[in-house]
Amino acid sequence: MKNLVIQFLIMVSVGTLIGWFTNYLAIKLLFRPYKEVNLLFFKIQGLIPKRRDEIAVNISEVVEKELISLDDIAEKFQNSEFSEEMIDELLDKIIGEKLQKSILEKNPLLKMLINDSMIEKIKKYFKNAILENKEEIISEIIKIAKEKIDFKEIMLSKMQNFSLKETEDIILRISKKELKHIEIIGGILGGIIAVFQFFVMLFVKQI
Repeated sequence: MKNLVIQFLIMVSVGTLIGWFTNYLAIKLLFRPYKEVNLLFFKIQGLIPKRRDEIAVNISEVVEKELISLDDIAEKFQNSEFSEEMIDELLDKIIGEKLQKSILEKNPLLKMLINDSMIEKIKKYFKNAILENKEEIISEIIKIAKEKIDFKEIMLSKMQNFSLKETEDIILRISKKELKHIEIIGGILGGIIAVFQFFVMLFVKQI
């Protein structure tokens, strides 16, 4: 009886260890090795490094089609209201700061012609022009953005610039708890299979 208990504990322990290690190794093989390695008659490389470009393309397509696209941004931008305060702030930065710091400081003679009152008049002129043609300005900005900006290409470029180590760290950081659960489940299943094998072995011996 004692021998059977020891045999049972050994089988369950080994089965649990094998189940845990199998899942642990499978998770590691998602990322490692980064570069293709030749092992006698076959080659091995991590799934993500091997299909990195394909994964990046698929993710960028899903993000663009299902989550957010340039059309979504354009629609949000088109529906937003530009208040006078926002325009004043924008003009202060563009005309106020640029004109005073970049132009007047480099051309002292212009200070005699362009004073604070003149700057305010310039800002008021542009402010009225923007408010009167707001819809046309927004439409033109959106049109140019759609022609010049490739949202998918930007995301693809960003993802491809990530090193494989950075990609691995990000995925592990996000899914650390879930991946640990997979390892534990592997150990539990391995232990259960070992218990089943033990009783099958006892049954066979009785025949």
